[in-house]
Amino acid sequence: MKYFFTFLLLFLSIVNADEVQRIESIVNDISQLRSAYVRVQSDLAGIELQLEEEKEQTKILKQDYKNKILTLENKINSLKKSIKLKEKNKIVCKTRFPKIIKNTVIIKKSLNIQSLEDENKFPTLLMKEQFKRDEVETETVAYTYRVKTEANIYATIDGRKIAVWEESTSFTSNEQTLEWIKITGYFIDKIWRESDKEMWIKSCDTLKRGH
Repeated sequence: MKYFFTFLLLFLSIVNADEVQRIESIVNDISQLRSAYVRVQSDLAGIELQLEEEKEQTKILKQDYKNKILTLENKINSLKKSIKLKEKNKIVCKTRFPKIIKNTVIIKKSLNIQSLEDENKFPTLLMKEQFKRDEVETETVAYTYRVKTEANIYATIDGRKIAVWEESTSFTSNEQTLEWIKITGYFIDKIWRESDKEMWIKSCDTLKRGH
């Protein structure tokens, strides 16, 4: 009997020792899990903070890109306006062949019936080309013209610009030079109106109606 109780105590001691060891092992595992959890939580907090910083930086970069794009668009629009203005003010004139003006010599016979050789003692003086070019020709009949491209209107020949007429604008004239046409009247809503001031247009910017 004594041996039995001794054996029983010994067995219980062994069993309890295994149980205590098992509990200690479980406690150690729990401690390690807690440490790992704390470490993971700390790493997660760091990642979240880094993510927020990257989001903020991305937001700033997007705003910078938007500002740069807006600046470039403004520059492009400004350049387009400048190009349109230059094209509007640019006058493209096609080369016109010089007009040949025939000089007619009128010979009058004197009362004493002089010969042609006596009457034409002085040679015919030819007008210099630059004066011939600016000589105004006046017609008894007015012709109708139209503007073949957007053109400038001037106060006088080689004078200051006073207006810009659109393409296909119609007008009338009975005075012109080789390079200029005087506007004596114009059409508004198909109604002819007489010019109340002197206006000239370059002939290279016009077409005679019917041509």
